[in-house]
Amino acid sequence: MNPDDNLNLFIENFKRVRNLGFVQSHRSHNTGIGKTLEDLIGVEENNLDGPDFGDIELKSQRKLAGSYITLFTKSPSHPKKSKTNPKTANTLLRDNYGIENEDNPDIKKLHTSMFCSHFNKTYEKWGFRIRPSEKEQKLFIDVKDLDNDEMEGINVYYDYSILKSILIKKLNILAFVSTDHKTKNGVEHFHFNKCKVYYKCDFENFISLIRQDKIMYDIRIGSYKTGSNYGKVHDHGSGFRVRKENMSDVFDSEIDVG
Repeated sequence: MNPDDNLNLFIENFKRVRNLGFVQSHRSHNTGIGKTLEDLIGVEENNLDGPDFGDIELKSQRKLAGSYITLFTKSPSHPKKSKTNPKTANTLLRDNYGIENEDNPDIKKLHTSMFCSHFNKTYEKWGFRIRPSEKEQKLFIDVKDLDNDEMEGINVYYDYSILKSILIKKLNILAFVSTDHKTKNGVEHFHFNKCKVYYKCDFENFISLIRQDKIMYDIRIGSYKTGSNYGKVHDHGSGFRVRKENMSDVFDSEIDVG
């Protein structure tokens, strides 16, 4: 299907879903909104890295939810686990800079949000920032010890080539759907009633917005607390996020579907 036909099909499906009014959530908790919309629009649930609906990446959010939207999630490119290096980037970050889980001291977690222009303050001990390097073609995660103001000797980064590939694959076309929501008999219901479609996320502009602190980087790393994966890293989404009001800055153009 060519892109124009796919977009027209998506808009047709969105308007059909909008006309349904309030519908019961297909899943409990925070992921219910995305799962419900995908089911109604006609997206098959999978773990693939590609867009959701043909070449369209689908995002949804409650109208009164927090102002940040996750563009995409991806673990750092380096370091990778190997015979000589037993830890992935996220395991390294969690083990070195995380804190104990309140309900299980044997398992660490690392939750922090950062920008480019300054180091944040994480657990009153560490400073984190993201740092693009055109010379090295990498986006680094820098860590500083706030007690002595010295940089940590870690080497965690994203290759520019990986980020470029994601932008082309995932953010060539993005549909953002917002919804009213209410609770009925203890179950959340959604009315998907607003949609904007954004076109083309240029890589140079993406890096520029990181430098301007208009794109935030989030780390949400925990560990599985039960089952066969007990103790293994559980990455809830190391993600690049943008405020709703800055969405237009990220993309070249947009249309309001209504």
